[in-house]
Amino acid sequence: MLDPMRKYAQSWGIKIVFGLIIIVFVFWGVGNFNGDRATVLATVNGQPILIKDYEKQYQENLRLVKNKNPNVTDKDLQDGGFRWQVFTNMVTTKLLEDQAKTLGIAVTAGELRSEIAKIPAFQNESKQFDAKRYENLLKANDVSPGEFEADFRQQLLLEKLAAFVGLPAQVAEAEARSIFDFMREQAIIKYIPFAATDFTKGVTISDEQIAKYYEARKDEFATPAQVKIDFVEFTPKAMAKPAEITDTDIEADFKANQKKYERPEQVRVRHILMMLPPDAPQEVVDAAEKRLKAMADDVRKGKDFATLIPKDPANADGIIGEDWAWLPKGSLPKEFAPFEEKAFTLKKDEVSDPVRTSLGLHLIQGGEKQASGQRALAEVKDEIRADLAEQRAADKLTKSLDAIQEKLSSGEPLEAAVAAEKLAVKTSAFFAKDAPPAELGLSEPAVEAIFALKKGQTADAPLSTQDGFVVVRAAEVKEPGFEPLDAVKSVIKGRLTDEEAMKLAKAKAEETAKAMETEDGLKKVLADYKDKIQTSAPFTRQGFIPGLGMSPVLAQTAFEAKGPGWFKTAFGVSGAYVVAGLDKTVPADISLWDKEKERWVATLTQSKQTELFRAYLQTLQEAARVEIVNDAILGPRPAQGGGGKTVQLQ
Repeated sequence: MLDPMRKYAQSWGIKIVFGLIIIVFVFWGVGNFNGDRATVLATVNGQPILIKDYEKQYQENLRLVKNKNPNVTDKDLQDGGFRWQVFTNMVTTKLLEDQAKTLGIAVTAGELRSEIAKIPAFQNESKQFDAKRYENLLKANDVSPGEFEADFRQQLLLEKLAAFVGLPAQVAEAEARSIFDFMREQAIIKYIPFAATDFTKGVTISDEQIAKYYEARKDEFATPAQVKIDFVEFTPKAMAKPAEITDTDIEADFKANQKKYERPEQVRVRHILMMLPPDAPQEVVDAAEKRLKAMADDVRKGKDFATLIPKDPANADGIIGEDWAWLPKGSLPKEFAPFEEKAFTLKKDEVSDPVRTSLGLHLIQGGEKQASGQRALAEVKDEIRADLAEQRAADKLTKSLDAIQEKLSSGEPLEAAVAAEKLAVKTSAFFAKDAPPAELGLSEPAVEAIFALKKGQTADAPLSTQDGFVVVRAAEVKEPGFEPLDAVKSVIKGRLTDEEAMKLAKAKAEETAKAMETEDGLKKVLADYKDKIQTSAPFTRQGFIPGLGMSPVLAQTAFEAKGPGWFKTAFGVSGAYVVAGLDKTVPADISLWDKEKERWVATLTQSKQTELFRAYLQTLQEAARVEIVNDAILGPRPAQGGGGKTVQLQ
């Protein structure tokens, strides 16, 4: 029900249950159900699935899908059979729950409490379960504790069933070793690149081509409805009046909350992060590590660490950084423990070797350290003033909001209605429904209400935000439309130029590959391009080739080659075509096996467990009798194989 819970419940079993199984039932019947047809959607082995339960599940999944895919349209959902996806998942869950009951698998109240307490979203700063936080978070998501706990209990039950079914799965060490050798084997190729950028000078694009492209792909240049709003924030922070807080107030709060103002041990650090996915190929990790080590050596030789931090965080290298900042001990999540541990071992100005976390590789420079202790009043004075001002503002917020809403209802303009409270009327930039101002923290219903306003109209009621409320007036409204051709002409010209240049690069690469079919032709090509021939870094079967990007066909060809030699065919890579050949293969590094053995065995065991669960579920599906009572609720059945966009429900 809640996103935090869904993020938490990501075990392999739950993933299989929600979204990874293709539902194929032997019987999808429209039966002669004799019960209350008005309330029943379908029966599974004679047990009803109620319409109200289905609609509740449908709305919850719809919310999650639209949060994750803001641009998904109702047509995408209909074409992908979204209603049927929700239904089939409910059927699958029903079958698995019944099977768990038959096997005597259950979730006790103690297990439920224990697992809920582990969810980070419900924990306080000390990583302890916070009942008040739990209640408030559920309330904010319009979910009762009973609903959440029933939903979570169901997920734990399915997880236990999946684990039970997977118990027989075993992987011998020899089997894991053979797969390790296969997957860790590397190849090195030589290649001659024909980059598209080398052929752009010979490309001419006419206005007619640009216009034709624009008309054929006009949807790509669609602009959504947009709105600019005048707004007044009603949050404790926006309404706070720090000047009204006296020194006496501050001293009293400081004395009453000594523990709050204790300072943990902390270290000042700055760092560079080269972002890498957790499953990045080893050769990519090795290349990133090599680059960061070179940076570290530069700093050790006297280069300023700050000059290594990119000014543009959106750079192509995926490198970001942060200058000096204090890091309190124990403040980072567990997955960043290696970062924190290294930071506290560094001496002042010392630079670390690359440190791996779930985000990628970090290079850390240490600064001064502070021991734990009591912070002085002078140090926290401004902090206390701000906190007390916000607390007082929070106490008055509802009363002020009611007074202003009454003035607005009587016809006063927004500026006059808020004048007495001395609150500023701000104006946003234009924004689309899927990209509201992040600083306001608008809820989804609030955004919907804003886009229902006409120009100059003020919302009938305050709209909820992450930290309070906001009163909104639509300042300007832009209807959906299309970017004019003149505005996108240069973009289209660039695309067409790139397309034509790639065609020319492909033709030249194919011509070169054909010339290599004879011995004399091969010699001539190698002589003509001797200064352009490059050698790749080692790569694995996953398809990523350093310097060329993802090229699974070329990678597969390299590993299938019987020995060194040119392939005499052209391969498309990122922004280019290449003629390539195998230089050599590199066996798996035996020294890594002892370090990674347990992980390989665990991963392969998990894979076998997944296969067992799939087979088990298929058996349940084949034996199930599903009768649909009210098929109109589900809409048209999607074509087998699907013709539209599939939306995953996990």
